[in-house]
Amino acid sequence: MGSEEELTSRPIRVLHVDDDSQVVELIKNRLEQMADQITVQTATTPKEGLSMLATNAVDCIISDYNMPTQNGIEFLHTVREEHSDLPFILYTSKGSEEIASEAITAGVTDYLQKEASPGHYQLLASRIKNSVSQYRAQKELGRKEDLLAYTERLAQTGGWHFDIETGETRWTDGTYAIYGLEPDAELTRQEAIDFYHPEDRSEIKRLVERCIETGESYEATLRLIDTDDQLRWVLTNGEAIREKGDIVAIRGAIRDITELRKCEEFLKTAQKPTG
Repeated sequence: MGSEEELTSRPIRVLHVDDDSQVVELIKNRLEQMADQITVQTATTPKEGLSMLATNAVDCIISDYNMPTQNGIEFLHTVREEHSDLPFILYTSKGSEEIASEAITAGVTDYLQKEASPGHYQLLASRIKNSVSQYRAQKELGRKEDLLAYTERLAQTGGWHFDIETGETRWTDGTYAIYGLEPDAELTRQEAIDFYHPEDRSEIKRLVERCIETGESYEATLRLIDTDDQLRWVLTNGEAIREKGDIVAIRGAIRDITELRKCEEFLKTAQKPTG
């Protein structure tokens, strides 16, 4: 997994599409002179750009608006069919609120009008770096979330967070799975407690409220009834989160240990003397 510094220092591969061959060469030279990490590939038609995109690794696309076969927004639509979140900067001498609005609606990452000044090329380089940095951070977050979801499924474990001030409860996918709920379900703290076995509800409520009031952590093995009315044994724990000494939230984890409990009961039965 990459750190923030690693994400921003990696080489950036730019594809610049503009029907003016002199412009693409000028921009290529300026960008590569200003930023060592940026390398620029050039294409003079959207078709050529799509061909290069299909065979080369690209981190960001810069595109002109006015081009003979396909304008920049039409090109953007085509790119988005295969690359829904690849950074795309519309870089054009033809600027208007109408074009900017149309570009934003089409999913452009950034919009910049051409200017012939050293400061402007530095601005373009900065826009490229920022767009790519955000894109990479989002991909990294997605990979981490996928890994967390996989780990939770494998370990039958989930996490949760309760904000005391807002009353908002957030669960990971693993917690939803243990309850038998869809990941978009919204539950209050009391509704979550109500899933516990009637004989265990008062205990989990007591533990949670004590954690909120005093900050005392807890761990307990309790019974939970999921949405399919299946009884599950869970190991649940919680801890307080403090800011400037005040308890502002609690968080914890829950693990489905039903199979472990079944094995323990089987072993106890098997070890009982017979006759």
